[in-house]
Amino acid sequence: MSDAQSRKSRFGYRAPAAQKQVQLKLVKIEVWSAIKAGFFITFAAGIATLVGFFAIWLIVGQIGLFASLNSLLAGVFGDGGVDIEQELSLPRVMSFAGTLAIVNIILGTALAGIYAMIFNVIGRITGGIAVSFTNN
Repeated sequence: MSDAQSRKSRFGYRAPAAQKQVQLKLVKIEVWSAIKAGFFITFAAGIATLVGFFAIWLIVGQIGLFASLNSLLAGVFGDGGVDIEQELSLPRVMSFAGTLAIVNIILGTALAGIYAMIFNVIGRITGGIAVSFTNN
């Protein structure tokens, strides 16, 4: 019995499997798939934007930063200053966040399609991107 066979039987040792490596080239991205993926990614980012703006507004309101800023501005500009709490009310902040999210969704979706078209042109010129896969 060879040494490797004895190690296998006594210690549960197995010889390493040969790794198979496959090399493929990415030469084209379907534009419609890129647009759909871009839409879903930017939609999720839009929801995160809305939640983030709400959380920041809630935290800033709870720690009393609006009142501190109002007293600071009243001390600097007098009583005729700007009321930060009124200017940064929840409906105003959330409408800004919603507008920002909608613009992000529109631009992100359009740019995903444009980037896919640009990649397809470059892929035709250069032959694509080589990608290697193994069976680990």
